Amino acid sequence: MITAATADDLLELLRTIMRAGRTTRIGPDAEDMPGWKFAVLGLLAREGEQRLGQVAAHLEVDPSVASRQVAALEQLGLVTRRPDPADGRAQLLAISPAGLDAREGYLAQRARWVAEALDGWDDAEVAHLVTRMDRLVTDLHCALAAQHRRQTRVAAPTAS
Repeated sequence: MITAATADDLLELLRTIMRAGRTTRIGPDAEDMPGWKFAVLGLLAREGEQRLGQVAAHLEVDPSVASRQVAALEQLGLVTRRPDPADGRAQLLAISPAGLDAREGYLAQRARWVAEALDGWDDAEVAHLVTRMDRLVTDLHCALAAQHRRQTRVAAPTAS
């Protein structure tokens, strides 16, 4: 088990990483690919066609926010819409070829930026860091889920 001082150090480091991410938007030319744009395009590239409600749920934003974001991407030609064959009232959103190109170009640019920033690191060090950070994120998510389950059980009314 880690000490309280080590836990505090880790939390402070995580806060610093989060602040740096908000400040720099994690990489070059953040104006061309703000986080929301990258998130929507990434979701559609990974998961395929989605209804707007699914996009909003995946991104954990209000549907009105997702609607504005998708409309902006559609105006830029990065996202397309088509009627949902299962429900003519609904529409399916997809990343367009231009959206794929924009996303891939940004991913390549970001990878070059990270490689330059970590020029003094070797591949094994970075791979080890990725493995440890992945474990950290997984363990923190599991702990949060367990805490949520405990709180839900405590808050649930008991049957008599």
